[in-house]
Formats: sequence, C-alpha cells, structure tokens
Amino acid sequence: MRKTITIGYMILIIYTIVHLTFNFSNGNILINIFMLQVDPLILAVFNMLGLFPLAFILFAFTTNKLNKLDFVPLLFGFVLGGFASTPYFIYKEKPLFRKIKWFKEIALVGMIMTFFTILGGLLMGNIHAYIDAFLNDSFVHIMTIDFIFMVFISPLILKPISKYYLLGLIPIIGIFLVIFIESYKENKEN
Repeated sequence: MRKTITIGYMILIIYTIVHLTFNFSNGNILINIFMLQVDPLILAVFNMLGLFPLAFILFAFTTNKLNKLDFVPLLFGFVLGGFASTPYFIYKEKPLFRKIKWFKEIALVGMIMTFFTILGGLLMGNIHAYIDAFLNDSFVHIMTIDFIFMVFISPLILKPISKYYLLGLIPIIGIFLVIFIESYKENKEN
C-alpha cells in the first residue's frame, strides 16, 4: 500500500512540475473561483478538494494517535490541495480503527455536504466549460489530476481498517461512509 501511494505521489509531483514548467497557462480561474464567477462544476471540484483533507483528518483521528508533526501534512491539504496530505499516509504505519465520540455524526455531516456539492456541480455545471478550463488553465488541470489521484488512493488508505475499502472510490463520501460504518459497528459491538 505505502509503496503504491509513494509511487503515485511522486508521479503526481513530477507531472505537476513538468506541466507548470512547460505548459503553464493562466486563465484566471482561481481568481474567478474566489469571486464566485466560475462554472459551478469547477467550483464543486475545488470545494471537494477542501473536503478531502477534512475526510483525511477525520480518518487520521480515528486510526492513529496524532502528534504535532502529523498535523503539518494534514493541514497543508487545505492550502495546497488534497495531495499535500498524502505524506502522512505514506509514513504512518498500521492504522487501527478506534471509536471516537461524535465522529459518526461528523462523518454523516461530511457525506451530506459532499453529496450536495457533487449534486450542485453536476446539475448546475457545464461539462464543456469544465473541459475547456481543464485544457486552458493550469490550475483547473492540476486540480483535476489531484482530485483523480485522491479518489484512487482513498481505497488504499481505507483498506487496512475496513473490508468496505472500495467505497473509497466514491469521491470523499466513501471515506466518510467507511468511518460511519466502522463507528456504527463499534457502537453495536459495545
């Protein structure tokens, strides 16, 4: 698991550097996002990249005792994109699920927020505008690659703690759902 995540992470970093060095294009999408003058699908993907670190922090709290250094990559995920949280999952060993009060409820709220973010993006967004932005703006391009990377490593991160790890392929909702299911199972057993 760690080897696969490490290789994928290195490929993502190298791709990002090469893309920004040789193919950089600025369509001012980031500025438009903050001014809320962007296609809703682009905004939805941007917001989901903020929900990934939230899901990862919740997952980290439920599987490991965190020290101060653990928060560095986990919190960088909010600033630099979800991929910045990846080093935490590379160096942490053998996660073991432990029930924490209120995390089942937080996971439920996270699932609801993510569901409505996805729904809003799909219903109000324009896939052609997204594709155009993907091809013409480096920020959207890298943001999309980052999102796909996070979706594909989610099952690898979840596998050690749950037999439902493939739910991780459902963007963000899958992580929250596994935390919810495992918390529910812990409550039922106790």
